Amino acid sequence: MSGHYSLALPFDTDDPEFRRGVEAGLLYAEAERLGVPGDSYEATIHAGNAEMVMRIAEARGLTFTADPLGDDWLRVRLTRGAA
Repeated sequence: MSGHYSLALPFDTDDPEFRRGVEAGLLYAEAERLGVPGDSYEATIHAGNAEMVMRIAEARGLTFTADPLGDDWLRVRLTRGAA
């Protein structure tokens, strides 16, 4: 599967590390909302953030899965396991 993804509202900087940080921050906020077993959150992320998503999952006690979408994008899922 190949697709083109872009921001709905461009940032005022082209710094890729800023974009990675925003993406990771949004994922962390969503991970915080996963409260009961079975809760999950899916997102499309830059492949360069896969390590951060794995770290977020580990820190929050979540499972992490990812499927490549092509063009350096992944579809990830964070899931709250059994208590």
